[in-house]
Amino acid sequence: MATVDTLHSHQYQHFEDLQLSAKEIYTMLEDMVKEYQYPDVTFSRVNMKEGNILSASREYLVISRKRHNFYVCAAPFGKSFFISWYHMEDANTTANITAKIPLVGQSMAKGMESKTYFQLDSELMFTNSINMIIKMAIEKVKATHGFTRENAQ
Repeated sequence: MATVDTLHSHQYQHFEDLQLSAKEIYTMLEDMVKEYQYPDVTFSRVNMKEGNILSASREYLVISRKRHNFYVCAAPFGKSFFISWYHMEDANTTANITAKIPLVGQSMAKGMESKTYFQLDSELMFTNSINMIIKMAIEKVKATHGFTRENAQ
């Protein structure tokens, strides 16, 4: 049972000696995902701290479907630029609370966590597709800015 949020993957792309607009990257990604017309997909922008509570915030694009979220960060780093993304799965809060019910809670919670083959297939379709779309967006950036396999990192 998922008692805490789960990090499934973290990937990134570094672009040496390149400056881009994070907002343009986020808009491009949103447009690319929307073209696929996947059901129940939402987009949001969240500000997350770069460090401690007094540090600056960085805007992330969040692409979500049910409990699966992709947090995408596009940002300059010195003279370079990077795109980084995390695939996170939210904890099942309802199942976690139900599990605390004496005697029957654990078995009820397990039932809440079980998924049909279709639910599993839909999750895989969404998560693999979002990874693919982010990588396609990176390839667009590379092509637009003259990056080849030899000079892209």
